[in-house]
Amino acid sequence: MQKFLFLHFLTIGMGWREEALRLLNLKLGAKTFTAEEAARLLSKEKGFSKGTTYRLLHDLAKKNKLAKLGRGLYRFPETFTISVTERISESVSVIGLPESDETARRALKDRGLKFMITGLSLLSVFVHHFPRRMIHLVYVVKGGGENARGALKESGLRCLLKPSRNEIKLALEEFPEKDFFVIRESSDFEGEVGGVADLERALVDTYFEATRGRIPFPPEEVGRMVSKAIATRKVNISHLLELAGRRGIKGEFRTILENLVPDLKLPGLHVRNDKVDAVLAGIGGE
Repeated sequence: MQKFLFLHFLTIGMGWREEALRLLNLKLGAKTFTAEEAARLLSKEKGFSKGTTYRLLHDLAKKNKLAKLGRGLYRFPETFTISVTERISESVSVIGLPESDETARRALKDRGLKFMITGLSLLSVFVHHFPRRMIHLVYVVKGGGENARGALKESGLRCLLKPSRNEIKLALEEFPEKDFFVIRESSDFEGEVGGVADLERALVDTYFEATRGRIPFPPEEVGRMVSKAIATRKVNISHLLELAGRRGIKGEFRTILENLVPDLKLPGLHVRNDKVDAVLAGIGGE
């Protein structure tokens, strides 16, 4: 199989329909839109033909993932996205939830656990090169790891509890066609609403997990992903830095953000290290 399938219907992990749905939600989810608008977007971003987009919209409407308001007129149902509470001066972005993550959210909620789904699986619209398998990341309250693992296994989801990087790589080799969940215990759930991380928290966690070697995801790809997210102007930089500070990486993010945003000058300590250099290499940072 090809290494990367981002522009093909055989996308592994995140199905092409689900990825198209999330892209539509990100770009058009705040308004009523026409089939023609959707076709232009998916042609530009994904290389879809007009006929493929029209069939997709028809199928999504039949599954109630889109509301059809009239001939060629659609809107996302209010229940599709998970609202994010305004936490500082600006509103933060809304993240749609992949189907497997929604399954995990329901299972963990039923167990009464404090948890947060975060990381790469929430950021698929910003990923340039898709990994062959998606690593889904769940933080649960300290002491709740075993309970969480049991809940996910009962829901048919493959998961690892507090694995090392090598254990994750072995799992990827043993189950080459399966996504799986990584469960980590945590006491920090800032940026969580309804069991799901907001955009800024998902970016910070993905950066931390990748640059600290906790998951096998290239830091260069993190750089491209952060760059694309910033370019949408949906990222609240103050909130992002606040969350980065809680993980001890605010100085690194100040350096990265100033490379991404023209004329941005952020007061405070700036850190330039091998981790930052690897991320900046993905976006051509100097």
